[in-house]
Amino acid sequence: MGMMDLLYHTYEYAYEAKDAELIENYQMAQISATAPIEVWITENGEFAGASYISDKNRQKISIPCTEKSDGRSGTDPFPHPLFDKLSYLAGDGGAYQVDNQKAHDTYMQNLRMWCGSKHGNPYVKTVLCYLEKNTLLHDLVRTGILVEPKSKEFDKRLKEVVRLGIRRDLQTDLELWREKSIQEDFRNYLAQSQREKDFCYFSGKMETISVNHPRSIWNQKANAKLISANEDVNRGFVFSGRFETANQAAQISYEASQKIHNALKWLIHKQGIPIGDKILIAWGVDGSNQEDMFGSTDVFLGKDEDEGEKEAVADTQVEFAQRLKKAIYGKEQDLGHNEKIAFLVLEAATTGRLSVSYYQEYGFIQYAQLMKTVERWHFAHSWKYDWYDARKGVWKSRIMAPSIFDIAEFAEGVERDVKGGKVKGDGKKKKIESNEKILGNTIVRLLPCVLEGRAVPEDISRKLLAKACHPLCYSEANWNKLLKITCSVIRTKYKEVGSMEINKDSIDIPYNYGRWLACAHEIERRALRSASEKRETNAMRLFTKYAEHPNKYMAIVQSKIQVYETKLGQKAYWLQNEKYRISQQLNQNPLEKLVAARHLDGRMILGFEAQMETFQKKEEKEAAAGGEANERIEEQN
Repeated sequence: MGMMDLLYHTYEYAYEAKDAELIENYQMAQISATAPIEVWITENGEFAGASYISDKNRQKISIPCTEKSDGRSGTDPFPHPLFDKLSYLAGDGGAYQVDNQKAHDTYMQNLRMWCGSKHGNPYVKTVLCYLEKNTLLHDLVRTGILVEPKSKEFDKRLKEVVRLGIRRDLQTDLELWREKSIQEDFRNYLAQSQREKDFCYFSGKMETISVNHPRSIWNQKANAKLISANEDVNRGFVFSGRFETANQAAQISYEASQKIHNALKWLIHKQGIPIGDKILIAWGVDGSNQEDMFGSTDVFLGKDEDEGEKEAVADTQVEFAQRLKKAIYGKEQDLGHNEKIAFLVLEAATTGRLSVSYYQEYGFIQYAQLMKTVERWHFAHSWKYDWYDARKGVWKSRIMAPSIFDIAEFAEGVERDVKGGKVKGDGKKKKIESNEKILGNTIVRLLPCVLEGRAVPEDISRKLLAKACHPLCYSEANWNKLLKITCSVIRTKYKEVGSMEINKDSIDIPYNYGRWLACAHEIERRALRSASEKRETNAMRLFTKYAEHPNKYMAIVQSKIQVYETKLGQKAYWLQNEKYRISQQLNQNPLEKLVAARHLDGRMILGFEAQMETFQKKEEKEAAAGGEANERIEEQN
């Protein structure tokens, strides 16, 4: 009951705080509906006009509902009390070959019962007066809202919700879907007609029990319910354990069910994050959004308004650590006024069932431990990322941990053209695409890494590493991002060489093979740039094979870059010296180990990236000193 208890208190908090959206659209005994057909009647119950609303934003309204109509599914018609589908409201369906008599009769019977009670609303009685004339379809055909019967357009309109309003002579028109007196009268009528009370497992009190819980919690999975039991339908086919009835397993009062489900709908609409085929909600009792914990570090840190833009970019590990600690402290203080915070992932396991894929909540005394865990994640998986400030026309660097969404996307996705198509397009912009279900499952597996301090699953690390070894499958921008994300994820596994700075004393074989390949790539890249050529270097072309058989392909790469070393002349001396020093580090290993080197692991990627970062710093210093022009912008574009 932990999740439901938190949702219940979230609703209570937001209602007492008079949250405008919750009060407008997520009241008890109300649901949100799309109602494009607008019908106007006079105060005497005569037809006054109709229109069709095409604007999707204006179509959304809040309508009264009963417990049965809110959770209706299948073929049994449980009509809403006032606004419903055209097929429910139309009494002249027979004249247009529409088989809706059962649905219409049930709707009218319920409407008459409401109007005949002591809570009958005068505006609703006007609607009843009009609908009893049985001319709704005729009036809509006459005004052009409906076309000829038995057409696809006609059948589509029958399934759309109708809203009604009253045209008044001396006053402004009355939009009944906004009329507070109707909502209040219906809630009073509903309370009067509710069944006998029973023991509520949630509140521990004797209250009216909800039998048919709400659906449409998450619009993308409209028919999925969080609480459901089809005992009458499935009896004899589904094993029920020791329970004979659904209420023996769990019974929740109508009030608690409404508040819990409405709080969940409100949170999903306000701050739900789609993750593949699932939805992630991170919130506190006050409804505050906690999703920044799963974003990259720059999202988590935000921007310090007092210290300006300079503070927003951390270009050293010391500065990064200081900013992270400061942000963690601020976040911990912000959480202080919340009784609890929670992280929830929902998934529609079937079209009719909504399941909880992940749930974790933290009480007040656990906030400090949670923030320490989040801090460890951001610090342990930080790496240097480059980004281009188009406004100032300069490149900037930022140390940060990647978001779990980016990690999952690159681990499970493949690169395609923006409009779809094959992997390599002709100058088209690229994006990473992945299967929604697989992507969602991977993100759920990464959530405990951030919140609970667990290690990144090994299979995710292996996928990133395998893809990082195939640079020709990606555009330059996407491969560079993949390379840095891979380093962020695997650096904790290889702590000796997992630093962003080069470990020049290391004789690690995969690490130095990666550094050597970076030198070969840089030599050819500079030579191609001097000749105004733009193509892949031999190091990139042979990257995958080099990782599998480094000794064999080291000799091949060396033979192919000799011509470029000659072209660069003296400009290549410092690169050749760096390459020579790396070879000396490798030769400190026993010969049998060097000969046996195969299928290099993540240390090669770490060595390659650290060496390329050193070259980049040197190039930036040359550009700042008036040397070679900074051509990285042209290369990225």
